[in-house]
Amino acid sequence: MPAVRTKGGTGVRPPLRIAQVAPLYEAVPPGAYGGTERIIATLCDGLAAQGHDVTLFGPATSDTAARLVAFEKPLRERFSADEMAGVAPHLHLEMMAEVAARAGEFDVIHSHLDLLALPFTPLIATPSVLTLHGRLDLDFVRELLPRYGSVPLVSISNDQRRAVEDLDLTWASTVYNGLDLGHYRDVPHDPDGYLGFVGRIAEEKGPLAAIEVSRRTGLPLRMAAKVDPTDVRYYEDEVAPHMGSHVDFVGEITEDEKPAFYAGARATLFPSDWPEPFGLVMIESLAAGTPVIALRRGSVPEVIEHGVTGFICDDVDDMADAVSRIDQIDPDACRRGAERFTAERMCREYVDVYRTLLRTRRPGPGQGVAQQLLSATGEN
Repeated sequence: MPAVRTKGGTGVRPPLRIAQVAPLYEAVPPGAYGGTERIIATLCDGLAAQGHDVTLFGPATSDTAARLVAFEKPLRERFSADEMAGVAPHLHLEMMAEVAARAGEFDVIHSHLDLLALPFTPLIATPSVLTLHGRLDLDFVRELLPRYGSVPLVSISNDQRRAVEDLDLTWASTVYNGLDLGHYRDVPHDPDGYLGFVGRIAEEKGPLAAIEVSRRTGLPLRMAAKVDPTDVRYYEDEVAPHMGSHVDFVGEITEDEKPAFYAGARATLFPSDWPEPFGLVMIESLAAGTPVIALRRGSVPEVIEHGVTGFICDDVDDMADAVSRIDQIDPDACRRGAERFTAERMCREYVDVYRTLLRTRRPGPGQGVAQQLLSATGEN
């Protein structure tokens, strides 16, 4: 395998053997909805393009530039809500046991399984890091994380850490999510289009708030949304009855359909009413030149620049008022705002995390070749 060159081309670093461990719910990348899986796919392909030896542990139908170690077919395609709660955790633990058994084959193990990976990390000599993609403001999360306080963690926004900032944890870095968004810029933005909502139909995502903003402003709302098995009752009982003639529920859309959907909206509504750790919807919309009108929750102030790439609001009243001011936002400014969240930047920052772990971790029996070289040379 070729050496990995530095950005300036003046130095050479040994390539890393990296294991990426993905959830089993959706393929990597997903056919439609699945933010975590899209990030993992982008990361695997980007690291492989840089010359690293990447192995992906994940669903059998994944399509990746990495070497795929295939487990179950995507669980959301075939599991009921009860099976998702009762069987899915066991299948993830089974996969982590396989990763642990093969740990000596890798220089770094990067897990995206959130808490399910924690019991294995102290038992593995190979340096391991966990990216936490979910919410941390839950009682069971606060109970479990301190039991593994020495495990290196990566947050996907600074705000994500606030819920556990009083706990003694080991934060390796904050790495913002990144995507290859070049194709989003090819579709012209329609300043006179509809209001757009993209995501999952769940109470915390704020679909009812989006419908209310549409009703108050008199602008049509198009909802490109997924209904998970666990959210069917909420959709049928709470959301569908409020969908009048001003709402077009188009359902889940594919990656190929997203650029035109975002660009055709005069604004994307992001009314998530929970501390969302990141929110890929925001950067996708910005890349298409479409401003975002969002509630002031979670990572929103880290992604949206108020008055420049959209409006950050405190409630539905503010969101409805912001719609009337959306022509103040320059689509080109939105596209420039999305440039902070590229795939290249994300991959580069994760490699920095890996090399820091290798440099600071005490040598162990599972140490790989690249780790030995780094330890010997002090290479970062």
